Amino acid sequence: MRFSTFTRALLCGTVFIAGASAARADEATDLDVITVTIDKVKKALNDAVGGISVTTRKEMERDASQTVSDVLDPMPGVATDQNPDDPATAVNIRGLQDFGRVAVTIDGARQNFQRSGHNANGMFYFEPEMMQQVTVTRGPIANVYGSGAIGGVVSFDTIDALSFLHADENAAIQQRFRYGTNGDSLLSSTIAAVRLGEYGGLLGNIIVRDNGSYKDGNGDRVYNTNRDIIAGLVKGTLTPGNGQRIDISYIKNHDTFKNGTTTVYDNTVDADTLAAKYNWDGNGNPYFNLTASAYWTSTEQSQEAIVSGNTRDFNIDTYGTDVYNTSRFETGWLKHTFTVGADVFQDKVKVVDPAGTADLFTPSGKRTVGGAFVQDQVDITKWLEITGAGRFDTYELEGGGTDSSGSRFSPKAMAVLKPFEDTSLAGLKFYGSYAEGYRAPAITETLISGMHPPPAVFYFVPNPDLKPEVGHNLEAGLTGSFSNLFTDDTLTMRASVYRNNVSDYIGGVYNPVLNEYQYQNIAKARLYGIEGEVAYDAGVFFAGIAGSMVRGKNRTDSDWLDTVPADKLVTTVGFRAFDQKATFGARWFAVAKQDRVPAGSPTSEAYNVVNLFSNYNYNENLQLGFNVDNIFDENYRAYLDSSNSPGRTFLFTLTTRLGG
Repeated sequence: MRFSTFTRALLCGTVFIAGASAARADEATDLDVITVTIDKVKKALNDAVGGISVTTRKEMERDASQTVSDVLDPMPGVATDQNPDDPATAVNIRGLQDFGRVAVTIDGARQNFQRSGHNANGMFYFEPEMMQQVTVTRGPIANVYGSGAIGGVVSFDTIDALSFLHADENAAIQQRFRYGTNGDSLLSSTIAAVRLGEYGGLLGNIIVRDNGSYKDGNGDRVYNTNRDIIAGLVKGTLTPGNGQRIDISYIKNHDTFKNGTTTVYDNTVDADTLAAKYNWDGNGNPYFNLTASAYWTSTEQSQEAIVSGNTRDFNIDTYGTDVYNTSRFETGWLKHTFTVGADVFQDKVKVVDPAGTADLFTPSGKRTVGGAFVQDQVDITKWLEITGAGRFDTYELEGGGTDSSGSRFSPKAMAVLKPFEDTSLAGLKFYGSYAEGYRAPAITETLISGMHPPPAVFYFVPNPDLKPEVGHNLEAGLTGSFSNLFTDDTLTMRASVYRNNVSDYIGGVYNPVLNEYQYQNIAKARLYGIEGEVAYDAGVFFAGIAGSMVRGKNRTDSDWLDTVPADKLVTTVGFRAFDQKATFGARWFAVAKQDRVPAGSPTSEAYNVVNLFSNYNYNENLQLGFNVDNIFDENYRAYLDSSNSPGRTFLFTLTTRLGG
């Protein structure tokens, strides 16, 4: 079945897909123990409503995920933009990306790197081998996470000693080797951890990747897709008692690769993240559940032109802090979960290009963004929950002799209906929400200037009068979780339909009369769609299906927006054998063509990609994995990517562990 058939069926209502369920397929049995922090309130995944997806370390290992795209692309409503000649990743949620519209955090630290060019305007460098869990929240319902996230939030949590060590272990070391046939890719990942008695633990992770240039589905070499990566994580966790926990992590990514079109560059990227987080659960006091964090991130990309030897350097340093507290109390029959907090971050951008104009296209400058919020989740009855929230944001931007500033209050309201609380359908919930999000203009959008080099010569014009974007998101959906339907099994589902009207949407506008390109406020943009996921797990057998359709238009001229990904349907089936020591399965990506684009913009064709996965846990100290990505050698290019994706790839994984 081609994907166009699925699209017609979905539009006719003959296919039911249930929603953005977090863990998929074989993760279903773990849903009750997976916790997420949505709206700054920690809760079990099954208790959270809205467009939420989670991928755990277990699934990342099962799928032999090589990149962040491998981790995120199976989620509904989520797409990634990854140039094959650059290991960095940009995330698209519900058709929104670039310049912080999707906030990406690693251990709570924002990743705000941006470099102008023929690539996404907002990228980050991260090794999936480091992750413990990633939580994706779609839409501005997560506005308490900070300014800018009118598209959503992607939150990575890295592995720590307490989650890595088994209950009976005081120390352990794990070594993983992986070989991929397409491009002769090699991976070595070493993790060592030690428990500090009852007071926490310490973990270190060193990752080395050596990837050659891969071939696409036609057997053609995609040049400059080779890269060498060395990455490391050091993380300490302290549990001093009385409900307190402290996590301090440092992450280093060192990437070397080649990229460029007219001019090819040798690239060296150093991405550093230092994050500290303190949490006190109140130790029985319901008025306190306090979290405070501080972080620093730095990404520096140094480029040297292979032919001329000219060099240029892009650097951003981000400093931030975030403090919030949740109180639980009652007023009469009303049960409150009341959260208040504040956050602030500052970006400092410095670009040096002695021989060129990169410092004009990605201008240096400073931006400070902060805000405060209050939220009250009220259980009115056992079947009705109401949430009201508000956030005040402010920003200041300066550089190149120009400055701008602004502020705004953004409200949020949500109602959750639980009409079946005393029945066998108690896990079924319905919700409706309205939320606004506020995104300040980026430094580049405001200050970009200079002449684009030949052969396409035109002039970038700064715009210090840019207004911030405001997202107005209206959403309705359902979530459900059911156990013991036929046997010892679980069924989870989520579905949502939404419309996000973005006022003062910022987009690049070319004026052919003046031969100028400038970022301007498009009066109105509208993004709307449907997304869903359902997952079933019976122990021996598991299956899942996820799908999304997104549409986006410039309501000023009725043209399509150019960042809206193709419709997709992702199906996963598998089974477990040998006392569940072995897992076998397949995942099918059916992706529609994308031709709803502005005039002159590139389109993409429909494609079907099938991946096979298998692994065998001989014991706790030895695991074997065999995966085949793109088994049918489909030749394709994802809509947001610039080159063809890899053809058929065999992956062999060996993981050993020693602990005691």
